Amino acid sequence: MPEEAVSSKKPVKSRTVAKDKGGVWFHVKDYLHHISLFSKESRLFLIGTFFAAFTFAVFQLLLNLYLKEMGFKEGFIGSLLSATALGTLVISGPLIFLLPRFSYRTILIVSLAFSAIGYAFLSTAQHEASLWLAAFFSGASAAGLRLSAPPFFMQSSSPKERSYLFSLNFGTWILAAIMGSLLGGYLVKILDSFDISHVQSLRWSLLISIGFGLIGVIPFGLIKTKAAKKEGSSEIWKWQNFKKRGKIYFKLAFPLFLVGVGAGLIIPFLNLYFKTLFHQSAHQIGIYFAWLQIFMLAGIIIGPVVAKKWGMIRTIVFTELASIPFMLILAFTTKLSFAIGAFFIRGALMNMAQPISTHFAMEAVEEKEHPLVNSLIALAWTLSWVFSAGLGGKLIELYSFAPPLVVAAGLYVASAALYYYYFAKEEKKIFKPEPATLQDTG
Repeated sequence: MPEEAVSSKKPVKSRTVAKDKGGVWFHVKDYLHHISLFSKESRLFLIGTFFAAFTFAVFQLLLNLYLKEMGFKEGFIGSLLSATALGTLVISGPLIFLLPRFSYRTILIVSLAFSAIGYAFLSTAQHEASLWLAAFFSGASAAGLRLSAPPFFMQSSSPKERSYLFSLNFGTWILAAIMGSLLGGYLVKILDSFDISHVQSLRWSLLISIGFGLIGVIPFGLIKTKAAKKEGSSEIWKWQNFKKRGKIYFKLAFPLFLVGVGAGLIIPFLNLYFKTLFHQSAHQIGIYFAWLQIFMLAGIIIGPVVAKKWGMIRTIVFTELASIPFMLILAFTTKLSFAIGAFFIRGALMNMAQPISTHFAMEAVEEKEHPLVNSLIALAWTLSWVFSAGLGGKLIELYSFAPPLVVAAGLYVASAALYYYYFAKEEKKIFKPEPATLQDTG
C-alpha cells in the first residue's frame, strides 16, 4: 500500500458523511470533505499545475491558428503535433529511470523551465525544420509534469481521497484551460487593435502565456515529497516480470491507445474546424474552448460520484459510447449551433472517463508497479499521437474533417468494448466493497 500522507486523519468523519442522504448538498459536503483530506504537497502540485496548464491551453488554442496564418497547411501542422508526441515518447524511457533518482520538485521545475524554452522557440521559429525541432523539444520537456503526477498522488494521498485527487488534478487542467482559452483569444483581439499584423498578435499572445506559466516554479519549489519509491524496481523492470504480468499491462494500456489514435486524428484540429468550416475568429474560438472546459469540468466533478455508484469500468464504457453520436454530428452538420453543442457534450463525456481510467490502472496493480504502469499508459497515449496526429492533418488537408471524425468514433467504440471485455468482471476482484481499497491482482 502507498504511504498515507494523511494517516493522522480518522475515518469516523468520512463514514458519517457517507451515510448522509441530503441529496445535492450531501454531494457538495462530500466533495469538500474529501478535498480537505488533501496533503500540503498535493495542494502545491495542483497550484503549480494550474500555471503550467494555462500556457498549454493558450498554445492548444492559438498555435494551429498561428501556423495556419503563417501559411502552413494542415498536413505540416499535424506533423508538428506528431513531433511533439515523439519528443515525449523519446524522453519517457529515460524519465522512467530518473523518477526514482530525483525528487519530484527537481523533476517538475526542470520540466516546466525547459517547456518554456521549447514553447518560446515554437513561437518564434520561421522554417519547417526549426519548427519541427522546437515541437520535438517542447514535447520532451513537458513529459516530466505529466508522468510524475499519478505516482506522486499515489505516494502523497490515502485511498480515502485519492479518486477525488485524480479528478481534481484533471479539473485543474480544465480550469486553467478555461482561463487560457478566454484570455488567450481575448489577448489576440486586443493586440489586433494595435498597429501590428494578425500573425504578430498571435505570436505575442503565445509568448506572454509562457511568462505566466513560469509562475508555477514557485509552488513546485515548495514541494518536499521525496522521489518515487525504488523498492522492487529492479524486479519490476526485468523481462520475467513482463512475461508474468504483461497481460494486465496490455489490458490497461491498449484500450487507451485506441482512444489516443482516435483523439489524435481530430481533437488537435478542432480550432481549425471552427475557423475553416464556420469562419470563426480566434477570439470566438477561444470562447467556445472556454465553454468546452466548463462542460468538461462538470463531467470531471460528476465522474467520481458516478464511478462510486456504477463502478469505474461501467462509467468509462458508458461515457465513451455516449460521445459517439455527438462526434457524428460534428462530422456532418453544416449548422454552427449544432457543431457547438456537439463539441461541448462530446468533450464532457469523453473527458469524464480519463481520470477514472488512470486511477483504475493505478489501483489494479501493486504499488511498486505504479511508475511502470503509469509510464506504459503514457507511452500508449503518446505513441498513438505520433502516428495519428500527422495522419489526421493530412486527411483534413485532403478530405476535410468528416473522415477523421468518423474513424475516431469507430476507435472509441472499440476501446469501450475492450474495457468492458477486459475488466467488467475483474473490477470486483480488484476492489473491496469499500471504495478505492486496493486488492493484489498479481
